[in-house]
Amino acid sequence: MVTNLPIVDVKQLTIGAKLAEEVHTSLGGILFAKGTTLYEKEMEFLEAFMIKQVQIEDANMTGGEEEEQATEEPQVVPEKFNPDKTSFQQSFDKAVSTLKSLMIRVQGGNNIPVMEVRELVAPIILQFQKQPEVLLSLRSFSRLDSYAYEHAVAVGIISYMIAKWIKVPEKEWMQVALAGTLLDIGKTKIDRRVLQKPGKLTAEEFEEMKKHTVYGYQIIKSSHGLSEGVALAALQHHEREDGSGYPLGLLGSKLHLYSKITAVADVYHAMCSDRIHQKALSPYLVVDQLVQDSFGKLDPSIVRTFVEGITQFAVGTVVELSDGTIGKIVFTDRNQPTRPMVETGGKIINLVDSRHLSISRVMEH
Repeated sequence: MVTNLPIVDVKQLTIGAKLAEEVHTSLGGILFAKGTTLYEKEMEFLEAFMIKQVQIEDANMTGGEEEEQATEEPQVVPEKFNPDKTSFQQSFDKAVSTLKSLMIRVQGGNNIPVMEVRELVAPIILQFQKQPEVLLSLRSFSRLDSYAYEHAVAVGIISYMIAKWIKVPEKEWMQVALAGTLLDIGKTKIDRRVLQKPGKLTAEEFEEMKKHTVYGYQIIKSSHGLSEGVALAALQHHEREDGSGYPLGLLGSKLHLYSKITAVADVYHAMCSDRIHQKALSPYLVVDQLVQDSFGKLDPSIVRTFVEGITQFAVGTVVELSDGTIGKIVFTDRNQPTRPMVETGGKIINLVDSRHLSISRVMEH
């Protein structure tokens, strides 16, 4: 066994360094596997988890020139770990089951274990960075019985991506992800009969349900390690730009940025999922709906950036059109991102021209 591998301060790391040992968080979870190549994103996570030093493979073994190249162009260094759908599914399921047990503790009156929530969100965000096209097929990871927890994990991931795309300062991305994950934490205080009622809620039950926003704000405020924006996202994610939302009927100009980001993520994932009251819609129909909702309901610039962001990964995705035709997306026009060009049987259908057709389903990758 080689013991003389260099131990390096995280602040001194160079891009492209490889871990010689697993990195564990303070709570004992594995943050990175042995052999992981460290780029800016990984270094950000090491700092976020307050890890001071790591053991890396001896740089001399790869030769200096190669090392220099890797530093200059990190994006062309091939990733050793390229997760496929099953590993994403496993990470997603693990995050969901961990969140479920954490929420049971909050329901019992405990504060939010913030470090543990960070720990379950961080690895899945990292994996997601490498496989962003999963945004279009999140539905295939869902199971109805644990929908609330899946929704929380998914909204956390989507909120993180939106924050990145709309150029929120990088140091805030993790807080935005936590805001998305904890949006509905106030539901731990709502009567279970109201939460799980299969039919339509009565006026009184709906008033009770609305209180989850205020309860969420209170729970987050009393937990350490979460910013005011995270608490305000829980309070305001059902407010709408035109003042038609709840609990306070605030106008868009009065809403915190985190609440505007998480509102878009919340609506997108909910509409793409099978729920008790409603069957899932195709991500493309949902995105069209979001664009309509950005007139008065959701922040239009956030919606536009999200739609551009989510559709940029679509090339190569197999879809079913509303007339039953199966084809592959070959080009997305940034100005009309929900109406791409689809190749089927050797011919191209341009949905910008074929207005009678739409994408009714994204097939699983």
